[in-house]
Amino acid sequence: MQKTEIRSIAEKLIPAYNSDDFEKILSQMTEGQPPSAKLLVKMELNRVMSPCTKTVDLRGRVQGECREYILDGLHHWLDDVAFNDYYKHVKKFGGYTEGVWEALYNTRNNFRVMKERNITKQPNITDSGSPFEVETINLGYDLKRRENRLKITSQVEITLSGGQPVASITLDISPSGAKVKVPAAFDYKLGETIHIRFTELEQKHTHLEDLQQPIKYRILGVDESLDNDSVKFLRLRKLTETQVIDQVIQEHLFNETQKIRHDNQDKIMRARTRAYEHTFLKHACQLPVFFQGNELKVVLLTESNHDIWHYWHDERNQQSLGNLFNPHRMEILAKPGVSESSNTLYTFKHDYQDKSLFFSMMKSEGTPEQRKLFWHIGAKKASWRAFRISMFELSDQERESLATESPELTKHLSSLTHCGILQEISNPETAHDYLLVDKPKMPSSELNIFRHPRKVSGYPISIFFDARTQRKEPRYRLNSPIKIQLAQQDVPISGKTLDLSRRGVSITLDTPVVLKVGDLVNIDYLELKLYNKKLPLDHVPYQVARITPNGQVVQLAIQEDSHTVKIIRFFSRLIESNRDKLIESNEVLPTLELLEGLHHILLDKVVCAPIFVERQGAYLKTSAIGVKTPLEPYLILLAKLGHEEGYMSLDPFFKGHSNTLIAQPMKHVDGAGPQYFDIYLSVRKFGNRIQSIETRLLSDFTTVKERISFIQDSLVMGDIYVLRYCAIPVFHPLATLLRSDLDELSLISLHHAKSIEKSIASIVGYGEFFDITEEVLIRLEINSP
Repeated sequence: MQKTEIRSIAEKLIPAYNSDDFEKILSQMTEGQPPSAKLLVKMELNRVMSPCTKTVDLRGRVQGECREYILDGLHHWLDDVAFNDYYKHVKKFGGYTEGVWEALYNTRNNFRVMKERNITKQPNITDSGSPFEVETINLGYDLKRRENRLKITSQVEITLSGGQPVASITLDISPSGAKVKVPAAFDYKLGETIHIRFTELEQKHTHLEDLQQPIKYRILGVDESLDNDSVKFLRLRKLTETQVIDQVIQEHLFNETQKIRHDNQDKIMRARTRAYEHTFLKHACQLPVFFQGNELKVVLLTESNHDIWHYWHDERNQQSLGNLFNPHRMEILAKPGVSESSNTLYTFKHDYQDKSLFFSMMKSEGTPEQRKLFWHIGAKKASWRAFRISMFELSDQERESLATESPELTKHLSSLTHCGILQEISNPETAHDYLLVDKPKMPSSELNIFRHPRKVSGYPISIFFDARTQRKEPRYRLNSPIKIQLAQQDVPISGKTLDLSRRGVSITLDTPVVLKVGDLVNIDYLELKLYNKKLPLDHVPYQVARITPNGQVVQLAIQEDSHTVKIIRFFSRLIESNRDKLIESNEVLPTLELLEGLHHILLDKVVCAPIFVERQGAYLKTSAIGVKTPLEPYLILLAKLGHEEGYMSLDPFFKGHSNTLIAQPMKHVDGAGPQYFDIYLSVRKFGNRIQSIETRLLSDFTTVKERISFIQDSLVMGDIYVLRYCAIPVFHPLATLLRSDLDELSLISLHHAKSIEKSIASIVGYGEFFDITEEVLIRLEINSP
């Protein structure tokens, strides 16, 4: 009988080794074999099951970094794979035996084993020298780290809630929490209470008696390792009331110089992370919205999301976003006690008798037939959109952070309950995807229940995420009589001015008028025309920019041409010469404290991955990507393709598409707005090994059938990710909050403050990714396996 056969039978008999019917099972397994087979198998079993006292030292023998562990009283040098296998084999063999010792010297990443099996390292799919290798920025670093953490690698012993002891390694510790590396062989549950003994620190701090006792922690997060599936990382919160960990940290920072250096290093890292966070929040393409119960109260504007905000304005320039979030929908989206929810909204506008009527349907509303009818009618219109709304309940601490000294803002911010993130997930080019379903035989009147009322619901204020005015020119309060002449009326309507600027005016009228944005009117300045009788101030041409629902307050912008140049110059001189009498109509700007509160709230609700592009000579280079744990699947993929720890590779997106996705949309052209792209990423696998990655833009497909075939083939051979990508040039990268942070950091390290400012000032473009795979599969009616 061959030695391999003997070992194979012995392997199968390990679970029955200590059972009462072992001899019977052994006889059955060796039936038909020579008489010596039974004896040889039994001898092999006795050998691998015998207790072992030999240590394992894998340094230089495996593809991975080894570290010393004390396990069952023995000192071993193990890498992460062997560390995880130790527990799996100890469970299998019933203890540390000869079989465990042998198995640890034969792990899959052992150089000898790899050579015997002719296993070579997986070929690189991405280029280590690529300009699209980006640093990973952990968004919310400052939010999570309200206290200093000490990076320390020390062995600890964890006792799980079921009583199972597990050796692990600390990555960092703080007075109230810790992050530890644990073997993946065990099942760790969120919220589980565990006990930790700091075995290695006990020996170094023998005078700290409290350290000799187990300390209770709760598992806040279980993170996968991006480099090795043999280990996981636990994020922990300390539950035991003790100061002993704080004492350990203080003793490690044994002198004032070292403590200051550690504190300063933490502040530098925090300032650098916050610098990227400010840039992200200032340029995000998504639209943050805040609610008080069911009522929309605040909209947060950035450099890039004005198109979403403006989409929800009708022909009067009055918002209908409040009607989108009606009480019925808010009951679903913002249930008390539900910290987070998400849904899809389908919308379109219908023009009827010079009025813009909004229609919207949430994916969970109506019947499947109504949804198909909604798709068929709406997707044929240029105004067709699909949005994702992610809703979050605000904590008490977050509500307090919105306190402001501004009386104009206090009434809107004092009692907010929820924050929502509105993202556009459709492309005009893909509207026809929604027409692939069969059109139901129903009258279009069935959709009237999804029409928004004309009456404006709520009057949310819009706040720009920066303490910088958005007005092109200052406005000044002025009460002066006027008459307005409409094209469709012979008799002018009387009124008066509310405020005036060089190129605009706000007026209130004695009687309501019917106007829409873009209409042309003439203003007769009854009083101002007396100051200059040579100018035609009795019929100044204006265009309607906004009109209130009651039709009495109108905002107007002057028509700039060769005939109005002198009138604009007149208003400019009028304002300059009466500065001491005119009162400027101040724009309500958020305070730095309020922006700080919004910063912390939004960083806890990140639903995209922002990227930052900088210029290096004549070329553009992606410098960093913002992420939030736990990582989404496509980000895990990018991290695995990276060539250094803490870096991701964006080669799958930008290699071969850099001109389309970076250079063109990020050109510094006045008035440039965000450009959107759909990216299809096909990942072909063999087992867990990535064989190849193919990227296609929406424009690369010639037909819908080709696109559907691409998706279906990808699902069979591996994974498919459909990502929505937004890109925009950055004109003002330095936010007001960043200036404040840099001023504070310059007191500690002027060099690092200048370095961070230089890094952020070099950012010339911003982009962001978010996953829309589920929505694409739904509208194309593709079933995911």
